[in-house]
Amino acid sequence: MSEPDPMLLDDRALTELALSLVKAASPSGQETAVAGITREALDELGFDVHVDELGNVIGCLDAGRGPCVLLDSHMDTVGVTDPAAWAYDPTGEVADGRLYGRGAMDMKGPLAASIHGLAAVRDQLSCGRIVLCASVAEELVEGPVTAVVAERINPDAVVICEATSGRISVGQRGRAEITIEVYGTPTHSSRPDLGVNAAEVMADIVSGLRSVDLPPPHPGLGKAILVLTDIISRPYPGLSVVPDRCTATYDRRTLPGETNADVLAPIQAVVGRVVADYPGAQGKASVAVDAFKTYTGARIEAPNFAPAWWTGDEAPIVRAALAGLRGAGLPAETTTWDFCTNGSGTAGELGLPTLGFGPGHEELAHRVDEHIDLADLHAGARGYAAIVQALVAAGGDR
Repeated sequence: MSEPDPMLLDDRALTELALSLVKAASPSGQETAVAGITREALDELGFDVHVDELGNVIGCLDAGRGPCVLLDSHMDTVGVTDPAAWAYDPTGEVADGRLYGRGAMDMKGPLAASIHGLAAVRDQLSCGRIVLCASVAEELVEGPVTAVVAERINPDAVVICEATSGRISVGQRGRAEITIEVYGTPTHSSRPDLGVNAAEVMADIVSGLRSVDLPPPHPGLGKAILVLTDIISRPYPGLSVVPDRCTATYDRRTLPGETNADVLAPIQAVVGRVVADYPGAQGKASVAVDAFKTYTGARIEAPNFAPAWWTGDEAPIVRAALAGLRGAGLPAETTTWDFCTNGSGTAGELGLPTLGFGPGHEELAHRVDEHIDLADLHAGARGYAAIVQALVAAGGDR
């Protein structure tokens, strides 16, 4: 396996591409500008490029028969609530050896690094196919959009390009958004005996869920968790009236192997026991459904359930990727993600061999003064080049 030609890794051009991506605002569903910049960059660097019906920008390097490797980065970002709280320009600024701005690390920097890293090995591939997907709407729902691409190309290996501080991620916990709804009977608050107070029923459910049974910890990913994230009653504000409806939302971080039904069953059991103590009350638990349109106008509807996945340190693709990093003179270590990624689609849903690699520090995601060190950005491009070469070499003929 040859090392990427350092002459083809143009750090200045990489920095400029990353900055231009950050400067193009791309909240979920509004990725048009970033998609255009990405498509133009891929085209200029020799990729075969197309945009699918969902708005994913897909670039391909095809060296003939052999393994297929898919790299995925999402184009959308969360918003900036208070620009005045930033010490640097949230719309993009290079200062003190760093690229600042919303999306610098999550994940326009990694997207730019993967584009340049793959371009550097374009003429060195003797077999196989490399597909880069710049995907939409990951901040809304993790997995299904990238899974659509993966099902079409059937890759032998997948690299999720979220930040890992330059390490190889071998797994992540999953996430389910659970909605609990309670219905009571309204009455004047001076006569609560004539109604059923949905908020009080919910209070007992919340108390009961504090001791709900969760699966035992995973040796690599840690504990499953259940966290109350919001609660609201109707009417609001309540003026001399007992609420007839109350809704609570829970964030449930899942472990490998847990299904939608596994997650809901113990929660619904608590809801059922509590509601039985309140004649006339009704309650149910369900996984929330996300419904939205992409910037192309395509409609997506998907359960807000992102499965956990675990590849592990000893998987062949992990060993190959680590060897590739070592061969390029880069640190070769493994880690895991605490948050969800599009790996929930490729590994959690489709069972495809998946790992993560990206420049930048994940703890900076969605924070004020988000940034990525330029040295890490440039090293990330070299890392992507080394990993892809290693995965193609290890894959053999299909």
